[in-house]
Amino acid sequence: MSTSYAPAAPSASGTRSVARVRLAFAAALSLALSMLVLATAAGVENRLGAPLYWPWLLTGLQVLALQAAGARRWWGWALGAAVQPAWIAYAVVTAQLGFIPGCAVSAAVQTYNFLSASSPSLSQRLSARPGRAETPSMKEQDR
Repeated sequence: MSTSYAPAAPSASGTRSVARVRLAFAAALSLALSMLVLATAAGVENRLGAPLYWPWLLTGLQVLALQAAGARRWWGWALGAAVQPAWIAYAVVTAQLGFIPGCAVSAAVQTYNFLSASSPSLSQRLSARPGRAETPSMKEQDR
């Protein structure tokens, strides 16, 4: 007598719950990184106005996030989005305000990609928006 066990597919509400927990974790990470940037910049007396390791650390995290997203790891887009507010904090303390629009757009795109990857139903709803005609070339791009 042989029985095989096939795990049940997660329910839609279960998938949403997991996505919410992951998004909350990314938000907490983002807040912690941003607070660290601000706290470490408070006593710095160099020309830049922040410790010199922050751009290296934030860039490293961003590259890691891109690599993970490319490898289809769930946390890639979340980490990428979480790093952006820390970049904005860095831009503020170093008076490099030109970073802010790019970081805001990047955070929005990466958050959207995280949510789309976490919720196939969201992806389907967004791609079926009124006014978006699906052409054969669009189908090929989605592959």
